[in-house]
Amino acid sequence: MSLEILYKAVDASRKGRNYAFATIVEATLKGTPRKTGAKMIVFEDGSSFGSIGGGRNEKAAIAECLKALETKKPASVTYNYFGRQGESVCGGQMKVFIEPFAPQENLIICGAGHIALPLSAMGKVLGFKVTVIDDRKQFANKKRFPHVDKIIVGNHARELAATPVDNNSYIAIVTQGNEYDFECLKTVIKSAAAYIGVISSKPKRVKFFGRLKELGIEDKYLKRVHIPMGLDLGAQTPEEIAASIVAEMTAVKNKNYIGTDKFKAK
Repeated sequence: MSLEILYKAVDASRKGRNYAFATIVEATLKGTPRKTGAKMIVFEDGSSFGSIGGGRNEKAAIAECLKALETKKPASVTYNYFGRQGESVCGGQMKVFIEPFAPQENLIICGAGHIALPLSAMGKVLGFKVTVIDDRKQFANKKRFPHVDKIIVGNHARELAATPVDNNSYIAIVTQGNEYDFECLKTVIKSAAAYIGVISSKPKRVKFFGRLKELGIEDKYLKRVHIPMGLDLGAQTPEEIAASIVAEMTAVKNKNYIGTDKFKAK
């Protein structure tokens, strides 16, 4: 692997960009333009650096990388150079491993109360970068949240609007008041966040959605919102509620693996 590709990957990670590697893991000794170990990096906008041989097969590999970035699943593909219809004519065959990479997921918690404390701790255990936002200094402080990455003291919705949100962001709205919850939801409902959840009862959901529709928010955005937030585990305590929220976020994160029986005992 060239140092240039490594530098490109490190730079993309620092900037929060998604990317995928396409690596030749097996190639015939003759008939393929590049050999085992050749690598290409592909970014989410379709641009690339490096080469696994050019031509139609490299173009196909770029498409596979973009697909892997969407599904977040690696893949193994085989390209032939035997000259048959739709194939290059060099002769030979190569197998390419497609490996997607995404920046660290961000868990943004609006509210620093009883649920936020265990939720932030569980988020850190699962590898999230955790940010807590609250307008109360007596709650939003390092003494109470020594384990989180960032604490923001200020108006929930205003600070949330100023916080970068992308498809690696998971937003949990658990403030101390319904109006704070609504303003936070309104702020991010059209964002690219992977997960948006609001602590809620079913009547609160009806009320919130009614208000959002009055503001012109389309159903496609409402359908993305998890409200009430968390899987139904019969949770009662703040810790159990936090566990139900984390479980739901994990299900969203790993949606492409659910039902695959990957870890089922034989």
